[in-house]
Amino acid sequence: MLITRDLLTRMGASGANADRYLDTLNAAMAVHGIDSELRIAHFLAQVMHESGCLRLTVENLSYSAEGLRKVFRKYFRTDAEARAYARQPERIASRVYGGRMGNGPESTGDGFRYRGRGLIQLTGKDNYRSFAQWLGADVVAHPDWVAERYAVESAVYFWERNTLNALADIDDLSTITRRINGGLNGYEDRLALLHKARRTLAELAAAGSVDTVPAPAALQPSHRVKATQLTLRSAPLVAERTRLALLNQGKAVQVLGAASEPGWVRVRVSLSGLLREGVVAERYLDPLPRTRSGGLAATVAAVVRPTLPAAHMQQDRAEFSRSHDGGRAFPLGEPGRPARSGRSAERLAQSVSAIVDYLDVAKSAHLRYQPRGGATYCNIYAADFAYLCGVYLPRVWWTDRALLRLREGEKLAPEYGRTVRELNANALYDWLEDFGPAFGWKRELELTALQAAANVGEVCVIVARRADLNRSGHITAVVPETGDAKAVRNAQDAVVRPLESQAGTRNVLRAPAASAWWQGSRFQAFAFWHHP
Repeated sequence: MLITRDLLTRMGASGANADRYLDTLNAAMAVHGIDSELRIAHFLAQVMHESGCLRLTVENLSYSAEGLRKVFRKYFRTDAEARAYARQPERIASRVYGGRMGNGPESTGDGFRYRGRGLIQLTGKDNYRSFAQWLGADVVAHPDWVAERYAVESAVYFWERNTLNALADIDDLSTITRRINGGLNGYEDRLALLHKARRTLAELAAAGSVDTVPAPAALQPSHRVKATQLTLRSAPLVAERTRLALLNQGKAVQVLGAASEPGWVRVRVSLSGLLREGVVAERYLDPLPRTRSGGLAATVAAVVRPTLPAAHMQQDRAEFSRSHDGGRAFPLGEPGRPARSGRSAERLAQSVSAIVDYLDVAKSAHLRYQPRGGATYCNIYAADFAYLCGVYLPRVWWTDRALLRLREGEKLAPEYGRTVRELNANALYDWLEDFGPAFGWKRELELTALQAAANVGEVCVIVARRADLNRSGHITAVVPETGDAKAVRNAQDAVVRPLESQAGTRNVLRAPAASAWWQGSRFQAFAFWHHP
């Protein structure tokens, strides 16, 4: 699958830069297997972000004091330190990169000598030395060659060396970003570029300008969890910040190899239709039994396809409005209601924010969402929010008997109490787990990534199931940040409390919660979900 000039320019490159790199990109990407839609989209999203849409092949380190404190807080712990280095790229690089990645200490200047170059900003003497061996050119002695001669090759080398095709195959933008960046800096822009790449590739394929190549099967289970529960972690360290998800006993995983610490292994696992990678303690895994032919007794996970119809009570009934106290099993039917629209991430996010403002969940006149008589309506609000955004999150869903009939090929109409039932927040937790991926929902494991998805116009929710199932769970929308409403981030700029909009005992238009409510003891499980 060859990329085109049109693809590069529509992703933000100038015509001149697209022409400069197009042939080299096509040659290098084809040789190293960056050839499926997902692989190309992820590779170009990272390349475009790191290079400023093919404009930059040398890292720009001319940071202000404020920028140093935000981006390199670990190395500039006080404002005075940051001011002493501000706008001095050579000193900044020597300090930030000195004494690591194979570089000598700050005094040697290696940090600046081996600063980021190429289309993915290859950084550090170790990386330059390894790239030199891979390429057969002495870029250690001539580091400027990485920017001037081998900008494309250095990006493809880094991609291949870090096995990023495999992560692209499972659509794992978070882990790809961490391997390139060391964190999630610029995640929102990378996500927006990924959406743009995938949309453009689909449009070009439909027009016959490019041929799409499917990605290979992504999961081949080799082991099973033997502990009651096993924590999937981002690094081989037992700490809250490394916790990604809990794997229940019997969960099948694919062991990819040893992790960086003894006793840990890298694994790939399917979580509610989302394939993710992480590390686990090896002693809690058992190998899967082998068949007589030597193959593993597990099948490659298949992508779930939507085979069941969405269930709605009658739509477009104007009497079921924001101000009406009743009819909550029906979708919002007011005429003139807004919808999510826009081709760019910015426009999509603006339209989602407009929907939040239109629903105005905290307005007392909007009786549909106001708590009364001990009842709260987080599920109603979340469903209305998704409905206006053009995403299916059920207010009613098929009964078990109806599901059996539908799977046998019958056609059924939604009839309240006969073929469909209402879903509360506890039931929505289960529905997203069981059916969400079939309707386009993707599970997310990190709040930083979830907020970034909301900021580019995706529909995002946090849902928690109550420990006491006789009591209500909770579901909230995570919404785009605005000029005066922001998520709460820690010193490393990671989101710890996203910007939420909710109905409940207290209705909130948009604000971060006072605490991570979903981790409270009253809930037995929680999950983050997003829908492009």
